[in-house]
Amino acid sequence: MISVSFLTSMLAGLVTKLGIDQLMKHGYMPQATYIKAALKALEKDDLDEAIRSYHLSVRRWRPSQRTEVAGEIIASAIAVRIAKLERRVAELDEILYPRRFSRQFWLNLLPRNRSKLQALQEERKGYEEAITVLNKIRDNLNQRG
Repeated sequence: MISVSFLTSMLAGLVTKLGIDQLMKHGYMPQATYIKAALKALEKDDLDEAIRSYHLSVRRWRPSQRTEVAGEIIASAIAVRIAKLERRVAELDEILYPRRFSRQFWLNLLPRNRSKLQALQEERKGYEEAITVLNKIRDNLNQRG
């Protein structure tokens, strides 16, 4: 049989945890809490959570040196992702739009490669959309920070 004191302590702990989660969700915790959460999210490669935590850190309080540094770290993480995507787009461009009279140029003319080229064009389009979204996020981050 489970004792009443054990159930009471479990209930109190659960209510406390839920209360702290709600305070954190709505931005009532200290600024350092959100900066730490943003940097931990970047370690886990979760850019969305890092940006959300950063915005919570500057919403209620004046930006400090810590928030400026965290903003720069997030912006550099975004820049790294953009650079990787741009390199991949450049690789796809070499395949899709080769130099005239190169081997790849003649391979692209063959009918059996059409479906592959269409798939690569769709992949390139997806990467370009991701680059524009990341640029908008970086601009929004720079405006707020």
